[in-house]
Amino acid sequence: MFERDQRDFKSKLVSIDVFDPFRKKWSEEYIRLPNRFNTGGLIATHPFTDLHVHVRLNGGEDYDSLEMAAKVGGFSTLLIQPNVNPPLASHEVVNQHISLIKDRDVKFLLTISPFGVLEPFNEEIIKAYSTDGTSYDYPKLVEAMRSKKKKILWIDHSQMYEIGGIFYEGTDIDVPKRPLSNEPIAIVRTVLTGLEYGFKRFHIQHVSNPFSVEAISWLRDHADVSCEVTPHHLLLSSEEIRNSNFKINPPLVSEKKRKELVEMVKKGLIDVLSSDHAPHSLKPNDYLTAPFGTSNLEVAFSAYFTAIGELELVIEKMTSKPMKLINVRSNLSENNLVFLDPNSTFEVDTKKFVSKGKNCVFDGMRLNAKVVGLKINGKMVMWDGEIIS
Repeated sequence: MFERDQRDFKSKLVSIDVFDPFRKKWSEEYIRLPNRFNTGGLIATHPFTDLHVHVRLNGGEDYDSLEMAAKVGGFSTLLIQPNVNPPLASHEVVNQHISLIKDRDVKFLLTISPFGVLEPFNEEIIKAYSTDGTSYDYPKLVEAMRSKKKKILWIDHSQMYEIGGIFYEGTDIDVPKRPLSNEPIAIVRTVLTGLEYGFKRFHIQHVSNPFSVEAISWLRDHADVSCEVTPHHLLLSSEEIRNSNFKINPPLVSEKKRKELVEMVKKGLIDVLSSDHAPHSLKPNDYLTAPFGTSNLEVAFSAYFTAIGELELVIEKMTSKPMKLINVRSNLSENNLVFLDPNSTFEVDTKKFVSKGKNCVFDGMRLNAKVVGLKINGKMVMWDGEIIS
């Protein structure tokens, strides 16, 4: 129950509808919540898990600011990608990160780069190889898959780096472009090569177009393949690109194909919703020099709900589905809950972000539904956007 000594405000016992994503059942529970917020219409569920998050360090997004952003966004578990500086590719660097993530409210798990000498260790924390953030060609991919241990999950940023391009063909902006076929060809290349060299499980990151999902559907007849989609690929299209915050890798697709992606989520063809939180303090408003990525961890749930509109589906793909993929076991309990207001709307204002990443593609947009509170290990750690220490 709510620990009153955490905050100097009063609390009240409230009837809340609670959704269990593991059993797919609703129940009514009485939970003590702060009374400085209108708790009418709130629902609760298990806190979220994100399989695709970036930390920067070196003056950028560190684990302190990332943990605060996770709390505001309703997340209790984050899987960190390896493209830090220096990358998660050596025992020394990985052990440094392990020391930085211990004894926190939010559980941080790690991926490691397959392009180096490091092999998996500490299975409780290291959950997968990940190619994210590393440019690689086919010989480099083959060498990594030939030499690495095969038991661990292979997470793939599927891209034919041999072909450049900032946006997809058809985007009405005068910059280098890549074909839509780039991504699905890379997906097939990764999975079939991995199978040949003994890998069993694959997870494809941030699928951006329907061709990729169709390729994955074919591959599932031959391998254990899962995939994820980001909130920006479900909510925004290439026709809406207006500044460098929209420079995202993989790029945005047309409105027609965006709608197809949303329907593919509803049909169960896309397994997981992952943010690809890629924080930068500010981007130069130049498409050629600006880094890729968008900061969206604090509003990811709201963006997904705005795009999909099905509450149970969004919750399952942000909780039980990603947890199963990385073998994180949990069940619904009163000690670990995220509190949501599905009937609210709000305007995204990056100036209010606790993340050091202010490069949010949703800045100024109105989104539906809001994360109101987060309880981890019996302790209320966030309420109404305020971090509780």
